[in-house]
Amino acid sequence: MEKPDRKAREKGPSIGDMVRSLLLDVTQLIRTEIKLAQAEVGENVERAKRPLMLLTLGLMLALASGLVFIAFLVAALAPLIGVAGAALLVAVVTGGGGFALIRAAQRELKNVSLAPARVVARMEQDVQALKDAGE
Repeated sequence: MEKPDRKAREKGPSIGDMVRSLLLDVTQLIRTEIKLAQAEVGENVERAKRPLMLLTLGLMLALASGLVFIAFLVAALAPLIGVAGAALLVAVVTGGGGFALIRAAQRELKNVSLAPARVVARMEQDVQALKDAGE
């Protein structure tokens, strides 16, 4: 006479085996999603390298040009309001403009994310599918 446990095993995997298999599958899924997230972030950074380099060079040239222009403004205004007055006026106007640009950039950067949005969305779908399967 055979034991009941042996007959149950012969019919198919046990609940414990199925849970173990499910946990292994979920673990593998999470590892795969993490690898995809790393790849996506790497792609995003790689795509940003060249434009950021060009932006940096452009900003350096614009800064040099801006400094020359500021010196020109001070020199042009000096005969009218004196060197100190011209320097102060130009400093206040350019400082205010710079502050406004910095604030605008901060507001826009709040909407920028390097997070791997596609992978996060896929992981949320996977979690929802697991929840639905468990119900």
